[in-house]
Amino acid sequence: MGEYKILGRDKMLESHAFDIEKIHYELPNGRKRSYDLVDHSDAVTLVPISESGEVYFVRQYRVGAESMILELPAGVLDPGEPPIDTAKRELREEIGMAADDVVEIGKFYTSPGYSNEFMTIFLARGLYPAPLKADDDEFLAVEHYPLEQVFEMVRSGEIQDSKSLAGLLLALPYLKEGLSSLGY
Repeated sequence: MGEYKILGRDKMLESHAFDIEKIHYELPNGRKRSYDLVDHSDAVTLVPISESGEVYFVRQYRVGAESMILELPAGVLDPGEPPIDTAKRELREEIGMAADDVVEIGKFYTSPGYSNEFMTIFLARGLYPAPLKADDDEFLAVEHYPLEQVFEMVRSGEIQDSKSLAGLLLALPYLKEGLSSLGY
């Protein structure tokens, strides 16, 4: 079987958050096909957990869901910015905290069928107040919940954001002590 070969790209839309490109391919069988791609900057998500075992979230309006969504703090990398620096900045901007310990715990493509956004997940421990000014277009409510309640919220469907669900799953091996009472 042959390979996928990119034959060309056409920018269809340029916006402040992402671009849309038409990608022209030659498929492994020699046929040609075009696909639409959401060209999105890479991003980070954080699982911030306090010494008392509470996980910090933000609640914000998301246009795709047309509602307020509870999600872990997250943000897009600035050009040339390493993911760890983005994570530390977003933690301060979104929940007003910094952390003594910020550790990368996983990476994934958010929606590889139509987007190239690549997400890096970080666990943040040793939280302390260190707020930065939030972005002008972000209206966030900071909320925190005990770890046991967080996993009940996952099971009940209250947490519906995919990057938050993935982040919590990737954090499980690091949170085992707090989860032993849940039978994990």
